[in-house]
Amino acid sequence: MKHLIVFVFISAMCFGLNEACNRIVIRNWFDHGQVLLVKCKSNWGRSETSRLVASADGTLFVFFFNDHPWPFHTRWDCNISYRDDNHTYYYDLEAYHSNFQRCNQLRVWIGRDDGIWFTRSDDMPVWVLPWKLA
Repeated sequence: MKHLIVFVFISAMCFGLNEACNRIVIRNWFDHGQVLLVKCKSNWGRSETSRLVASADGTLFVFFFNDHPWPFHTRWDCNISYRDDNHTYYYDLEAYHSNFQRCNQLRVWIGRDDGIWFTRSDDMPVWVLPWKLA
């Protein structure tokens, strides 16, 4: 009976620790109600898509995931785009990459009029990429 209790306790811990612990946040910080389209795909075939309409509070799209254990890696590629005055602007970016299993990782990508901004954790965002014209 003692072994059964230990087995059940260890099994419960393993299942509890397998919750998604990393996240990618994509925010729409356009000034003029612009729609930001987001299409993300992992190297494991999972995909996430959203249509973010700019608002005063900075509309956001969040998805959670786990890293795959070594020797596999985890990668999320995202295409973010918007349309303005008959032109389409976009950027294909690597939103997240890890060669080993980690937890509590946060990547924040922000679409603004002047380009794409980025931050890890809760640091101040910095401008990193210009928009490309399609």
